[in-house]
Amino acid sequence: KSSTEIKKTIMIYKYPKSFWLIAKQIGFARNVMNKENNKINTRFDRGVKNNHVDTLGILGELISIDYLTNINQPFNVANLIDFKSSKNPDFILKNKNIDVKTNQHSKYSHLLVNEEAHKKGLNKIDLYWFVYILDKTTAEFYFVDYNDVSNWSCKLMKYTNAYYIKREKLKL
Repeated sequence: KSSTEIKKTIMIYKYPKSFWLIAKQIGFARNVMNKENNKINTRFDRGVKNNHVDTLGILGELISIDYLTNINQPFNVANLIDFKSSKNPDFILKNKNIDVKTNQHSKYSHLLVNEEAHKKGLNKIDLYWFVYILDKTTAEFYFVDYNDVSNWSCKLMKYTNAYYIKREKLKL
């Protein structure tokens, strides 16, 4: 698909409410595993928001796994918890390396990609799968080509520089 076609690949997906509890538990485990890494490399430490960030990340990956499983789409998935962080893709699907990014609905409604992580993903990530959480059981999916994200505006968010776009722009 061309990047224009991918941008139009937007859908609503219903997921089990129980994923929040599961994501919170796995997110907590991920946070514990990352504590030592965050001491060494403080720029990834979100302080009191670590659990929330890890929970959202896991939630997006669980929702993605659920979706792909329900449509019987074969895929490979990275470990949800690992001893060291890596820039390997979250999913390999149809020979595409996919990184899942999860955002929760807010007044800002931006889709975000950390600038440093994005640049490290060059030639490793083909596509971003944005899981935009609308509520406790509903998410929107946006699929955006790696190169398209490189053309988004970039600015310092609270902790780091990030590429960003209002999600409404992807709905056009």
